[in-house]
Amino acid sequence: MTRILLFIEFFTLIFTVINGTHFHGGTITWHPLNSSDTGSPVAIVITQTYLWTWSVALCTSSNIASSASISFTHYYPSTSSHLDCALNCATATGYVAPPILPDCTDASSAQDTTVGQRSDIVYVPRNADFTVAFASSAWRSLVTNSAADWSIASRIELTPRSDNGLYNNAPIATVMSPIYIPQHQPTAIHIPIGDADGDIMRCRWSSGTTECGHVCPPGSLPSGTLIFSNCTIIITGTNIGDWFAVTVMVEDFISSSSTTPLSSVPVQFLVHVVAPSSCSTPPEVYELSNKSCIPITVGHTFTSHLIAINNCGSSVTIIDISTLSFAGMVQSSIIQQDSMTYYKTLSWIPTTSQLGYQVMCAMALDSQNSQSAQYCFKFYVSQSGVSNCPEQPQLQQRRAHPQQHQVQQGKMRFRFSISLEENAYYCSTTSTSTSTTSSSTSSTTSTATTTSTTTYTTSTYVLLLEIKSPLDNTFYYRSTTSTTSTTTTSSTTTYTTSTSTTSTTSTTTTTSTTTSTTSTSTTTTTSTTSTTSTTSTTSTSTTSTTSTSTTTTTMTTTTKRRMAEVFFTSNIKID
Repeated sequence: MTRILLFIEFFTLIFTVINGTHFHGGTITWHPLNSSDTGSPVAIVITQTYLWTWSVALCTSSNIASSASISFTHYYPSTSSHLDCALNCATATGYVAPPILPDCTDASSAQDTTVGQRSDIVYVPRNADFTVAFASSAWRSLVTNSAADWSIASRIELTPRSDNGLYNNAPIATVMSPIYIPQHQPTAIHIPIGDADGDIMRCRWSSGTTECGHVCPPGSLPSGTLIFSNCTIIITGTNIGDWFAVTVMVEDFISSSSTTPLSSVPVQFLVHVVAPSSCSTPPEVYELSNKSCIPITVGHTFTSHLIAINNCGSSVTIIDISTLSFAGMVQSSIIQQDSMTYYKTLSWIPTTSQLGYQVMCAMALDSQNSQSAQYCFKFYVSQSGVSNCPEQPQLQQRRAHPQQHQVQQGKMRFRFSISLEENAYYCSTTSTSTSTTSSSTSSTTSTATTTSTTTYTTSTYVLLLEIKSPLDNTFYYRSTTSTTSTTTTSSTTTYTTSTSTTSTTSTTTTTSTTTSTTSTSTTTTTSTTSTTSTTSTTSTSTTSTTSTSTTTTTMTTTTKRRMAEVFFTSNIKID
């Protein structure tokens, strides 16, 4: 009996170890098959995307080409799981939960990650409002829990919208996993999001067992980790080798003042703390056409390249270009063009089941464990063919690097931050005004001189892209510095005061004769002198004004490195 118990305990331990390090995150979104459908039940398309440990969930290029299901290397009970109703299920009468086992779409042995996706049509009643979830065990070993259960849930709400009477489309959110962050360096992770209805979107931490299982923020993340409603996360790792699971909900709102979400979509991923790279410039990655959206017709073949740029010299190499795509996107192995340029070829023939938007993301990894920013672009698949992508969904994405950067150009040092504005890259200084006043005074002359100098300097940075061949992209950095309106004004005022004094002296002589009866005569003479002084003051003011205006324009063009314009189509604002 003791042997049997020991065997059971040993088997359970082995099963937990084998079965407990495979989940890397994912997302679940949905949209109505026909937004204007008036009947009931309503057909909706649910798309599940999950990431797994590659060594456990094997995926090869032939599996991707044939859209085969992921092949797990051992018994994994969750492969038979379904996307079950988890909350408010009374409104979901007739909902048949689809399986969770996805088709293999992407694989990276370098980052030990397999990506799988599946889309299913299900039918739910009109006005249904319920939550579906996939819950199992376990995440890979985390700092906060060595065998944490996961739960990833999406809220489906099929009440017609109050603004147009149509059914809502849930947001889409795409993020690759794992994301590497350098030790002790605050890193901004920007989650790309989009909404086919153009709704207001906000992000929040997942909460409750249904939304996040055993990894509910903020307690499951490093102290001080922040999330912003625009889906930006600021996180700092302190110990090399630590792993964290990030669980977020993306919600859409009918207006900016609304506080009631139309739907809720999960996005979950891993963060891994690595040693800082000795090279301060991470690699870059982009799709050859550099388009944010590519229109394509069902049955037509799409071919292109994913280009990765190594910015750290020949001693560093690009070891992987990992992707998160969709069914049928076939990729070659990574190919080295030279010490700086690496690429993968892409090939895809869209099917009718892929009508609408498809989003693909890529990320480069170098030999120093430095990752590029996540680069995402989308396709619009149509039946008849269109020349341009419709405006929606707007895929909002930012670079996954610290928000603050510095640029050194000559003797001018600028500090700026990145904001999401397309087709501009500029930097400008503020104006400086200097005023100097001096004066000198003598006994008769007072002079006041005021000199005012105002200088306005504007520096503009423009990016140019010259493509010499399909794989040879040379990036030009043109710095145009214009110094305008340098005006110096000097005003000199001289005050001169002169004083004149006029003296007038008058003398009066009075002779008085007095006659007395005694016939004695006395004569008295009085002399009076009067002096009057008149002072006249004359003030003279002389003002001399001199204005000098100087305009200088300097333009310098310098080839910096090979690069794509897509990484710099952002506004740069002075702090």
